[in-house]
Amino acid sequence: MYHLRDFVTKKIVNPDNLVFTGETTPWEVVMDLDSIKSKMNLDYFRSSPPSLLKYLPLLPITKQAEFITLREAATPLIKSRRLGRNMGVELYLKVEGKNPTGSFKDRGTAVEVSVAREKGAKAIILASTGNMAASCACYAAAADLPCFILVPEGVPPGKLSQVLAFGGHIVQVKGTYNDAADLAYKIAVEMGFYLAGDYAFRLEGAKTAAFEVIDQMLFQVPDYLVVPIGCGTNIGGYYKGFMDYYRLGLIDRLPRIIGVQATGAQAVVNSFDAKSDVIEILPSINTLASAIAVANPIDGLKALEAINNTNGYAVAVTDNEILAAQHRMAKEEGIFAESSAAATIAGLQKLIDQGKIDAHKKVMCILTGDGLKDPQVVLKAAIKPPTIYPQTKEFFSLYKNGFFDGKSMVFVEKSDVLFTKEPTKAEISRELQNLFSATYGDDYLDKIQISLAKMVQKGKTITISDFQDSIQSVLESPKHIHSDVFSVLDFFVDTAKDKKANANVRVSIAGQEYIGNADGTGPVDAVIKALTHACRDTLEFKLTDYKVEIRGQGTDANVYVEMKLQQDSHNSIGSGTSPDIIQASIEAFAEAYNGFN
Repeated sequence: MYHLRDFVTKKIVNPDNLVFTGETTPWEVVMDLDSIKSKMNLDYFRSSPPSLLKYLPLLPITKQAEFITLREAATPLIKSRRLGRNMGVELYLKVEGKNPTGSFKDRGTAVEVSVAREKGAKAIILASTGNMAASCACYAAAADLPCFILVPEGVPPGKLSQVLAFGGHIVQVKGTYNDAADLAYKIAVEMGFYLAGDYAFRLEGAKTAAFEVIDQMLFQVPDYLVVPIGCGTNIGGYYKGFMDYYRLGLIDRLPRIIGVQATGAQAVVNSFDAKSDVIEILPSINTLASAIAVANPIDGLKALEAINNTNGYAVAVTDNEILAAQHRMAKEEGIFAESSAAATIAGLQKLIDQGKIDAHKKVMCILTGDGLKDPQVVLKAAIKPPTIYPQTKEFFSLYKNGFFDGKSMVFVEKSDVLFTKEPTKAEISRELQNLFSATYGDDYLDKIQISLAKMVQKGKTITISDFQDSIQSVLESPKHIHSDVFSVLDFFVDTAKDKKANANVRVSIAGQEYIGNADGTGPVDAVIKALTHACRDTLEFKLTDYKVEIRGQGTDANVYVEMKLQQDSHNSIGSGTSPDIIQASIEAFAEAYNGFN
């Protein structure tokens, strides 16, 4: 039915364990297509609807009745309404984010987990930081197999929430992703676990997407197929799927395949540009598109084969181009795909601009994952909405002053310095227009200027990121605080190793000064308790919520603090932004206090 061979040497391999890849070169599954074709009714095959079960005869599954499926595949194929017209091509979007766990990985995982169970695996083990981890944990649960996920230390827990939900066992590894992958390989060999990942059997599941594309296009072949490249397995799968259909006589040509990478992780693009058949491992990677942030693409050679054998292209796009494409697709088509998937739109646009793709060609972009997989990259580019009191006049004021005419997202280098000293209102107004196409009223400009002035006083140069933080802080605050009866005149905090912090504050309440002093477990805790102490004779309240968000990178990054105070049944929320968490907390406290007056 099938055999395994080394992809580079083409020598047949016969492993004595459940690791289906070489130590230095990838392996591949070779199906006996002649035998398969002799048993198929191709007319019936053409007329039956697409599904992974339909393609079982073309997969390396020996116990087809026990195939593990969660109804993956048959994902939407949508003809673009606006985006393609604006780009000048006939554009189709293959929405793979509609698979069970939200990404294309489910196709390959269904095959891998089925093979693992067929071969008597005691458990499944893999290294991953995102989509594959979620997919394998899900299908392992369906197959009643333990699943162990090795991740490099420091991976955000939010990216692994699906794994936890499916009962997967997460182990953090001190080191890089490659360290985690090497350890998974060794454990699989020593313990008889099935090593899941971008290896031989996964590509067999990935190729079903190519079958499905042709089925959904009623056996018409698109001129171009655009796929993001991480490890290279998916694009290799599309090529193999098209080749299988071609050899079966179901299509008479192949699409030209385009691979897209981020400029901070473009190992395959580098080889393509150099006309090399060797993939050079990148010394480091730098891209927000986490699903394609790969320094050493395991199946990079298969990706090159797919591109070169179809006279295609490999192209790299910047993070800002990816974010802009993601926003454009969501706005023009109503499709929210993860940043790595949106790279296909960015890459297509770049090739059109370079004159490499003619107008009116039939182009299909593969959207590999759902946007909800990694929403943080969108939030970093988005301008947060304003906050108003529940009064129609407040909304009318925003609407009539053109507040909603500006941009909702900005795609620039956030680290670029904008101001080295306190800016004037005219300079702030100019940059608002240049960056955000926004025009704000004097009350907002005044608040932004005050916020920026405080940053400068703290010794901070103002970057675009800081400017956006300041704007967001102002927009997140209610426009009309009832009265500024409370203000902090000064504060002092004393803290040391293994000791309680002590804070002294001096505040003004309705024109009268008060002093507060308190100890705390840390400087912020001490300051908030001291502020509460200073207010003890003027207002009875309690702190019910405190949120902190670090915006940016580095030790001088801005900190956003949101605080909720409660007086009887009334709540008041305040916020503050500063490179100093104590000052941001004080600003949030003051705003919340004034909300009661």
